[in-house]
Amino acid sequence: LANLPARTPYPGDGAPATVGIAEVTLHPGDRLLITGRSGSGKSRLLGTLIGLRADAPQTLTVNGTDVRHMGLEALRPHFAFAPQDAATMAGSIADNLRLARPGVSEAAMWEALHTACLDDFVRTLPDGVHQYLGGDGARLSGGQRKRLGIARALLADKPWLVLDEPSEGLDAATEAELAQRLTAWLAASGTGLILVSHRKGLHALAPRRFILD
Repeated sequence: LANLPARTPYPGDGAPATVGIAEVTLHPGDRLLITGRSGSGKSRLLGTLIGLRADAPQTLTVNGTDVRHMGLEALRPHFAFAPQDAATMAGSIADNLRLARPGVSEAAMWEALHTACLDDFVRTLPDGVHQYLGGDGARLSGGQRKRLGIARALLADKPWLVLDEPSEGLDAATEAELAQRLTAWLAASGTGLILVSHRKGLHALAPRRFILD
């Protein structure tokens, strides 16, 4: 992690953005935990922020501009998103990780898999990162697909990492290890974090809180 390369400018922007979520202003490298009861609109807020939908009631901005006026293509350079149910393509682990961005090296894949607590499992597979997964990641459990989605988001190299319930379904020990590794990765890369999680094991990742009621 200490050898992570310096960030390159982001397409269409040139620098990490300031993000506004209602009354909260996030500067590059900040970390925010979004909490609230089930059904309060946490996933809807994330989807609107990154341009996948437009129905969240909160004011959401990037560099002062309402995200609803920017569109998906303008927002894509800012956010790397790992959803609750990360889709996988019919192909190998490496094929799925290369969706993050062109030219991803195998070494970078292993580092991302390590941060996502999936590297030990992948090393047990006959073909490692080149193991064929089948349609929709049929050879992976739900928790493994989720961690593959996290690894893919890490490889996208965007200024903001957006995670929606990243530890759902994980046991407490794996969740604790994931929290530790993500903390180290965020510190080394300078990436900002917007996190939705109802599980307290990840709450230490983000010192700031935004509560949806």
